[in-house]
Amino acid sequence: MGNVLVALFAILLCLVNAVVWTFVSEMPIAGVGWVIAAAFCFYLQKWSQG
Repeated sequence: MGNVLVALFAILLCLVNAVVWTFVSEMPIAGVGWVIAAAFCFYLQKWSQG
């Protein structure tokens, strides 16, 4: 259960960073990178579950 919470927290942080970089810093390419990082975190979580 702890791994799931950590993964959800990491995905949430990645998505928050994506919003900040896209809209606040006006750097949408960095925002896309953070969305990709969130997807990678999700993939790692699924992979570690087996």
